[in-house]
Amino acid sequence: MGETLRADPAEPSFADLLQTRERGKLKLYVGSAAGTGKTYRMLTEAHQLRGRGIDVVVGYVETHRRTETEAQVRDLELVPRRRIEYRGVTLEEMDLAAVIARRPQVAIVDELAHSNVPGTGHAKRWQDVTALLDEGISVISAVNVQHLESLNAVLQTTLGVTVRETVPDWVVSLADQVVNLDISAEDLRQRLLEGKIYAAEKVPAALSGFFTDEN
Repeated sequence: MGETLRADPAEPSFADLLQTRERGKLKLYVGSAAGTGKTYRMLTEAHQLRGRGIDVVVGYVETHRRTETEAQVRDLELVPRRRIEYRGVTLEEMDLAAVIARRPQVAIVDELAHSNVPGTGHAKRWQDVTALLDEGISVISAVNVQHLESLNAVLQTTLGVTVRETVPDWVVSLADQVVNLDISAEDLRQRLLEGKIYAAEKVPAALSGFFTDEN
């Protein structure tokens, strides 16, 4: 798994950036695909920051029932999610108001491209993130590269894949730090088979769909 920081290696760490609070700082883990370890890395960093005395909460993390990821969440403070009734189903979203009221130094907010349930407030999770930044709360978030708005046409042309949840490129440009996570196709498919990306019932369709060697 490779890691590439966008800025110069001599730049201050994310923890150092947190010392300036006029506006929240944004750090993004950008993956080449689902399963590259973005959520795990975010949670690992949350533990490291907490070890340095920084107030960190989990605003929203989707573990996808991954054992290793769930173990990382257990002893972190979780802001209770907001439960919303939609079309006869109870869904859970990040409770933006509760995170703001809690006023941590850093909030972990997974799946930046996620579309919120109607009635939540903002249509997209990236809008929740920018609201947190405006409140002076720093955010560590994650997104897969295929969700970048400018790549939508490329994906449709080269892979025949339509990505319906996208993030405007200007949102990514707000990030104070970006970490790119990559992994070989062989290792990614092996992680899929081991149940480290999706639940077992979703694996066959994923292997024959988006997770082909060619894609």
